[in-house]
Amino acid sequence: MIDGIISLEKAALEKLTEDRIASGSLGPEVDDILSEAGIYWDDIGQEYFSIEAFQRETFERLAKEYAPQDYA
Repeated sequence: MIDGIISLEKAALEKLTEDRIASGSLGPEVDDILSEAGIYWDDIGQEYFSIEAFQRETFERLAKEYAPQDYA
């Protein structure tokens, strides 16, 4: 189930990114609503991202790199 939710979130972020690139901006109201949901625009990567997904991926990567194998 979680994989399905992550897949839906990824598709939604891709669609938001496409819309912003096509229109130049989704407007400050939309950006305010998205930021309340933890979704932000990455000026360097030119894409929307979820801070929750970013944190999850970062913690998983760090756990693999630094945690003893018994805990990873």
